Formats: sequence, structure tokens, C-alpha cells
Amino acid sequence: MVVVRRVVGREPVASDPVLTALRILHVLSACVWVGGTIALVFVGVPAIRRLEGEARATAMRALGRRWRPLGWGAMAVAILSGLWLTELHGGFNRAALDTDFDRTLILKSVLVALLVVGALIHDYGLGPRLQRELRAADPAAPATRRRLVVVGWFNFALTLAVPILGAVVLSTLD
Repeated sequence: MVVVRRVVGREPVASDPVLTALRILHVLSACVWVGGTIALVFVGVPAIRRLEGEARATAMRALGRRWRPLGWGAMAVAILSGLWLTELHGGFNRAALDTDFDRTLILKSVLVALLVVGALIHDYGLGPRLQRELRAADPAAPATRRRLVVVGWFNFALTLAVPILGAVVLSTLD
């Protein structure tokens, strides 16, 4: 039976199989989120934009319905495993802003929170609103689409920034 020891100081035991499994889970879940987002932004959405009318709306809804469980599931696993890794590295045991590790981890956490909020707005606010407006031929649809695109690109930037900060966080442990 493997017991995860509470970490005293900065470094957990590197050979701990639970720590290794958590790191793998964290990286793989981040890969699913980042890779899926890149595929959506540069492959899925551009292909669907070539469609017109109801075919376009149907394809966009189908893409969203298929991606959401995978994307949101990966994000949840990344967040939960990240919190557990933070605890194992003693990230919750010190006063904030004491070290580069703390400061970088706080910044990464803020960006993750912004990403979650942005993704919620995109997936459950603006996206469905745009679909309703398009079906109703509402003149507000172009403005909603512009907002949706801005939020989408903001989320994409955060999606790239978060794993970059993850690498920076790890470098502070060296």
C-alpha cells in the first residue's frame, strides 16, 4: 500500500509512485484540453464555417456537444490533480508570495480561474445565445458573434499560457 506522505519543505519524494501518477494524469489531461482546443480552433470551427444556414448551426452544436464532456472532463482532472500536486509540493503550507514557486503558482491559478470563467461564458452563455439569435434572425447576432470570438481567442491565449506557466513552476523546483 502506497501512502502519500505530507511534504515538509519544498520537495516530495520523487520516486513516490502516487506523485508520478499524478504528474502523468495532470500532463495528459492538460494535453487533452490544449490539443483539443487547438484542433477546434484550427480545424473544426474553420471547416464548419464553410457551411451555411441550418447545416452550419447543426454541425456547430454537434461539435460542441461532443467536445464539452471531453474538454470539461480533462479540465476538471487537470485542476484536481494540480491542486493535489500543489499540496504535495507544500504549496498550501506557506505564506503567499514567499518564493518563485508560490508566485508562479498563484499566477497560474489565476489564469486557470479566468480560463474556467471564460470557457463557461463561451460554452454556456454566448454560444447558446448566438445559436438562438441566428435561428430567430435576430439583428443582435453579429454583435454576439463578435463577443463570442473575442472570448474564444482570450480562452485560447489562456489555454496556451497555463501549461507554459506549468513548466515555469516546475523550473522553480530545480
